[in-house]
Amino acid sequence: MDEIKLQIKGREQDAYTIHYSCSGFYNGGAYAPAICSIAAVNYGTRELYTFALNNYLIQGKSLIESEQLMLKDFVDFYQNLSNPIFVHWNMDGLEYGFNAIRARAENFGLCDFNLTKIKDYNLSAVFHTNLITSLEQNNCKRITVLYGRDEAICFNKRAFETVTMSTEGKALGLVDLFEKYISNNLAEDDDIYC
Repeated sequence: MDEIKLQIKGREQDAYTIHYSCSGFYNGGAYAPAICSIAAVNYGTRELYTFALNNYLIQGKSLIESEQLMLKDFVDFYQNLSNPIFVHWNMDGLEYGFNAIRARAENFGLCDFNLTKIKDYNLSAVFHTNLITSLEQNNCKRITVLYGRDEAICFNKRAFETVTMSTEGKALGLVDLFEKYISNNLAEDDDIYC
């Protein structure tokens, strides 16, 4: 992971922390569960970009239309980035993360989400704990964040704003956690391996 420090230096404007929330993998079923929200934070500017169902639902769109519009807006955002670097927590799996977003986008006919231009770093490879514990141990938890299972429960109860807030909280927390990792200013009791 030390290569990330070299990759980011001078490219802070191209780096984004990213997190997403979905209806969950906990009940089996869909390869690509419905996406509730995606949050990205520019590492250089600290600007937050949020793509969330509730932004479209309040316009009177259906759940399906809202997800399709949200994913289209995210794909458009992604396509306008030049050689982005994504810092994330466990979004590189075969059935979740970037691949789940891509698969869900393809379900809506958005087939131009090209993953080949993604350069990504999985911060979970650095920590022995889960994301929420790592955020707490390093004082990087600014707002309420939920575990994935709790986000799925909120999704099923249509509490989309709560899920979005949690997604944003994780993306914002990842910026602070990444900053501490880059500056070697992590909590002393956190087990780190590289």
